[in-house]
Amino acid sequence: MKAQVSLKTGSKTTAIAKALMDETKQKLPKVKTEVLANGGKINITLEAEDLVSLRAALNSFLGWAHCAQGVVENE
Repeated sequence: MKAQVSLKTGSKTTAIAKALMDETKQKLPKVKTEVLANGGKINITLEAEDLVSLRAALNSFLGWAHCAQGVVENE
């Protein structure tokens, strides 16, 4: 199972991508992750062994991205 998400993050892309890349180092169980900054967007690719793991990882990364965006916008 695979999911790919592209988030428009504008001028804060580098900071948000760095925060998400730190999360990829944690090695989520059953999930391969990739986070790439591409201009004003962040591309997140998640590949999981099953749908439950994919959903959990997707929820986590979207939540972390939202949190990181809130932090960098309030600096």
